[in-house]
Amino acid sequence: LPTFTEDEREALLGAWDFFGLNHYTSKYIASSGESGGTSWADDCGTTSYTKDLDGNAIGADSDSSWLKVVPWGFRKSLNWVKDRYDNPPILVTENGVSVPGESDAALEDALADTFRVDFYSQYIGNMSLAIDEDGVDVQGYFAWSFMDNFEWTDGYNVRFGMHYVDYDTEERYAKDSSRWYKDVIANNGW
Repeated sequence: LPTFTEDEREALLGAWDFFGLNHYTSKYIASSGESGGTSWADDCGTTSYTKDLDGNAIGADSDSSWLKVVPWGFRKSLNWVKDRYDNPPILVTENGVSVPGESDAALEDALADTFRVDFYSQYIGNMSLAIDEDGVDVQGYFAWSFMDNFEWTDGYNVRFGMHYVDYDTEERYAKDSSRWYKDVIANNGW
């Protein structure tokens, strides 16, 4: 990384409008005792775990191997940003989940995405607690994603959308989560 002069550091300090946060999952982290490798985790000198010391999963599996459902971790992350950066305005720029088995499900079953509704209810609920009880300055929230799309590591193999996309015909169908989220927005939250 580049080094900055003291004048450049002073000029950059506080020179932002908001903190943008993409959040999907949480993991337990421990020091690996080493750093400097070529992967992100190696460079950080950490090892991540999805089970606690007793072998209990941190959260439910999604359809993406890297994503566990950990709503309390979202609240902790928001509070970490608040504490680390003196409570900046936060825009949650991405938050969503892939539903287990949804890509292979019949259309009718894929549209009944209760798993995704539960995910959003729990994550938005924890965000509300961070705002109301912890004083975190969240000013915006964007769900990922409005519709199924090409996911950067999984292509068309997993679905994150609130609208089902038939990739052959390009027809789109509203999932239950889209109607649920519409109601949340119409009522300005809960």
